[in-house]
Amino acid sequence: MTRRTVVFAGPADWGRTVAARQLPAHADVRWIGEGAPAGVVSHAADAFRQVLGATVDIVVLDAHAGFDPDALGAAAGSVRGGGLLVLLVPPWTEWSDHPDPVLNRLIPAGYLRRDAAGRFVTRLIAQLAATPDVERIAPDDALPDLTPGPWPAAERGLPYGCWSDDQRQAVEAVMRVVTGHRRRPVVLRADRGRGKSAALGIAIGELARQGRVQRVWVTAPRLQAAEPVLRHAAAQAQGEADGRRAVVIGTARVEYREAETLATTKTPADLVVIDEAAGLPVALLGRLLAAAPRVAFATTVHGYEGSGRGFELRFQPILERRAPQWRAVALKTPVRWASGDPLEAWVSRALCLDAEPVSLTALPDVAAVRVARYDPDTLLTDERRLRQVFGLLIAAHYRTRPLDLRQLLDAPNVELFLAVAAQGVVGVVLAAREGGLEPGLAREVWAGRRRPQGHLLPQILATHAGLETAPTGRALRILRIAVHPELRRCGLGARLVEAVLNEGKRRGCALVGTSFGATPELVRFWAACGLETVAIGARRDPASGEHSAVMAQGLDRTGAGWVQAGGDRLGQAAPALLGEPLRCLEPEVAMELFAAARSGGGVALRDWQRRELAGFAHAQRDYAVALPALQVLAGLLLTGAVSAVGRMRGCEPALIGKVLQHREWAETAEWLGVSGRRQALARLRAAVADLLE
Repeated sequence: MTRRTVVFAGPADWGRTVAARQLPAHADVRWIGEGAPAGVVSHAADAFRQVLGATVDIVVLDAHAGFDPDALGAAAGSVRGGGLLVLLVPPWTEWSDHPDPVLNRLIPAGYLRRDAAGRFVTRLIAQLAATPDVERIAPDDALPDLTPGPWPAAERGLPYGCWSDDQRQAVEAVMRVVTGHRRRPVVLRADRGRGKSAALGIAIGELARQGRVQRVWVTAPRLQAAEPVLRHAAAQAQGEADGRRAVVIGTARVEYREAETLATTKTPADLVVIDEAAGLPVALLGRLLAAAPRVAFATTVHGYEGSGRGFELRFQPILERRAPQWRAVALKTPVRWASGDPLEAWVSRALCLDAEPVSLTALPDVAAVRVARYDPDTLLTDERRLRQVFGLLIAAHYRTRPLDLRQLLDAPNVELFLAVAAQGVVGVVLAAREGGLEPGLAREVWAGRRRPQGHLLPQILATHAGLETAPTGRALRILRIAVHPELRRCGLGARLVEAVLNEGKRRGCALVGTSFGATPELVRFWAACGLETVAIGARRDPASGEHSAVMAQGLDRTGAGWVQAGGDRLGQAAPALLGEPLRCLEPEVAMELFAAARSGGGVALRDWQRRELAGFAHAQRDYAVALPALQVLAGLLLTGAVSAVGRMRGCEPALIGKVLQHREWAETAEWLGVSGRRQALARLRAAVADLLE
């Protein structure tokens, strides 16, 4: 039986009252938002993720207190076959202008509610009106019966109690990760409702029941996403829960661990399972792959938290290099609802969950591609182009979410630039207008007492780079940039950045900048576009799994001065930063970032330091004695004040990691490709000798 969508469009009190009155007494109901009746499980509007993994009869989503597109995606995926999604919304003619706390999150300080557009809701209303399966109820209409239909569950006559042959194949593939050869991971791919999390849990339960595993680590972007895996594992093998984070099955233990912790754990496991992998940073997934000889990934193809499409494009090359015998298994048959379900179809359309980049039948002439600024109003009237734009963002960014679609359409400070070929959109960049704060507020930002919403670039320049007046200047911050997968490394990304730089000059901005999870490739890209490093985050960003870097280009004398001052400060602080807050930053990333700071690079070597280095390189001067001089030398290499020559080429990461970050000799030897402290020390002596000569 198909699922139903019922929309009560009217005043808030009316919608909440009639929905509560119509709910059947014995149905399993989740209510997201305000006004839930007694006896119904309710969640605050911002706690919608608590419905993830649940399979319920009815979900009521109250949009009167704000409409979060992510909440719609989560709610729709939790309704079982024959169930209902009930939406409580303002009157149709008032909804797009209705006060909305979710929209307020997209409005920077200095802007008003009237500055934000209502394009997202306008489009959603049109989508609902065009969907015949949606029941739209106004105050004067007859009230519908909200009794859910029977759940047309599939016959569970398949092996392991699976619901579909797809799921059985997935279970067996996960089990072979343990019973077969090492370093042959499996990747389960599915849209929501296909039973991939259940497949992971069933496989774990079977392996534990057969005595093939004793310790299994489970991870996901958050605990709630992993709980269904634990529940299914326990149910498959009559296990017992040990709190929310673990299940005990006989002598085996299945435990949830945060992904960051798991990537560095020294405790081995018989199997590592990663659910909702598209919601985790690709770099972190790579570290998990390296750490676990037996690992299974599962990802939602068209999910609200992360796109399996972006996951494929970014992570598959890593799999091909490190585990070429990996296997992909696709689950296509729904088990939570019927095939062709109308609720799944309209939610996917409305949230662009299934958006893809334009299909290129032939590669266009890149020189003929037009790059220009576009008004979001044009996207509202051109659904095909909107889906192409969002498809590019999904393919390029692993955590593109429906809320990003609302930001694209409604945020009052976002500038949109597209690269358009004859076949469609092949590149996109989004930039936010920031800065222009009053001097008094700028000083409060510098002092750390104020953090005005939506002004990240000026705020970082003030707090991290110590530039008190920087928030007074106007800036453009690049939020997202994406190029068609078949046209990357053809110069389109640089042309999109150039369009933003030109727009910044036209608007009289002091600078253009961006913040991103730093990798060597990305740093080199932004540096090639003329941006310089002005700040590095002290902690890894939860979204990217990397240290965040801020790079900028000054567009006038004032902006150029701020960028230069930020780079100088960063270069001079390099030894102190790498010695403690950035101690775990990859040396290769550090080298790219500090080289892109283009700072003065610190002082030159003094005579006594040269003598000390010569003694280290050519005699047997002790490493500890030479360390002060080695630190100066490493700092000069790091900031580009000295270029590596001879045997120093390729040794810079090891030198920086050991001398500035105080890494262990074993790690240094690994970087140098040798087998221990003695050989690593010999390599460093030879490298310093070549540099001195």
